Amino acid sequence: MELGKLLHNVSVLDTNADVNEDVHEIKINSKTVEANDIFVCMEGINADGNDFIDTITVPFIALTEKKPSNPSVKYVLTDDVRKAYAVICQNRFLNPAQDMKMIALVGTNGKTSTAHYLVSLLSFAGIKCGLIGTEGHYIDGEKVGHSLTTPDPYELNELLFKMRAKGCEAVVSEVSAHAIYLEKTGDIKADIAILTNITQDHLDYFKDFDNYSGVKMSYFTKEHVKKAIINVDDKSGRLLLQRSELTGLPCISYGLYNPADCFAVNVREDTDGVQFVANLNDEIVDCKSKLMGEFNVYNLLAALSAAKELGLDGETLSRAVRKIKPVKGRFSVMRNDKGTIIIDFAHTPDSLKQLLSTARTITKSRLITVFGCGGERDVLKRKRMGEVASYYSDSIVLTSDNPRSENPSDIIRDIESGISIKDVKSIENRYDAVRFALSEMEEGDTLVIAGKGNENYLEIKGRKIPYSDFDVVERYGQLK
Repeated sequence: MELGKLLHNVSVLDTNADVNEDVHEIKINSKTVEANDIFVCMEGINADGNDFIDTITVPFIALTEKKPSNPSVKYVLTDDVRKAYAVICQNRFLNPAQDMKMIALVGTNGKTSTAHYLVSLLSFAGIKCGLIGTEGHYIDGEKVGHSLTTPDPYELNELLFKMRAKGCEAVVSEVSAHAIYLEKTGDIKADIAILTNITQDHLDYFKDFDNYSGVKMSYFTKEHVKKAIINVDDKSGRLLLQRSELTGLPCISYGLYNPADCFAVNVREDTDGVQFVANLNDEIVDCKSKLMGEFNVYNLLAALSAAKELGLDGETLSRAVRKIKPVKGRFSVMRNDKGTIIIDFAHTPDSLKQLLSTARTITKSRLITVFGCGGERDVLKRKRMGEVASYYSDSIVLTSDNPRSENPSDIIRDIESGISIKDVKSIENRYDAVRFALSEMEEGDTLVIAGKGNENYLEIKGRKIPYSDFDVVERYGQLK
């Protein structure tokens, strides 16, 4: 593609390159640059792409915020190289997002489940969908890849290009705080953006909650979003709704306990799932689902609200919601002769609270909780998660959860500082910890295994070691 076409809508301050010359490809790794590529010189935590310009021996064009010192190097100077990178990737793949309805999921908890539920509703109505998120990337139900929650711009736009080529009419995409901060979505504008909630997470990267929350909320502007759907039972959601009145961003509110455009009444829950009546801007939808927990009522409300905005009628939604299946690793329920086993991805204080409070309601005897905290991540949440687990659990088994380069015993000690019950055991090896907890189950017990969900590895000292909570439970759980 011609350089000039790649640079469409990019803020170009200066260039010594010919805008008519053909560019071979876009690269962010200097070691992979080939003749006539654009090399995007981004500054990261550990390295600055500009420092590698002189290591490249073939003709190339540097996209940079710093004018190269070597006068023989062709360059395009911009004031925001990350934004420019996202935009040239959009141009490289012919702006595929423009031809599909784009729905963005933003929030700490519930993004993955809500995204899958919305795709299920739309697919039931015959709308061909793409899905981009934590559990993988899908085109019309077929898994086509698995990477970051929100892929980097090149992969993101390549995915969108394939989705458009396969006839997708809508794309549901999780958008992480990191993706917003690093401007991965570029000029892609969401037709609908959903805010599920904002609770403590990723403070290792964003330093404090105000910064983390501010990044997520910064996405909800007219620059990025055409219409927002906001959880007003969440403090940040209420603040965002107030801001939208000043900015003019169209918003639809949803919730259970505060006045909202979309809400649920007559919520009932049993071992078969949840039932409720949804009022979606005065359209009444009877809902019955195999999903469990109040958190899933929120997830369903968000998905239903978005589906209605995309044209689905109440009768269709009522039938479609019955067909929704749980996402593997999100409150996945199994049973043996002793009781119930639940595997869930919960890895923040709020998500652990939602998980355990729901598990408590279906527990006839003891609630046993197995969990750990990730290494090299938010240290402050460890004590808080210990407190949450102590409040709801009768017995706790502390173990590893992606310790990375940290010593698992140090992480466990941090969690122990929040533990207030006596029945607690520390077993660093997660395989052994889950086996032990299964052996401890007695009649009527519920065992919750939190933190990994459907992940199939443990990240230890730079290596991903194959591991699955599901595999251990299937092997030793004596399931029915």
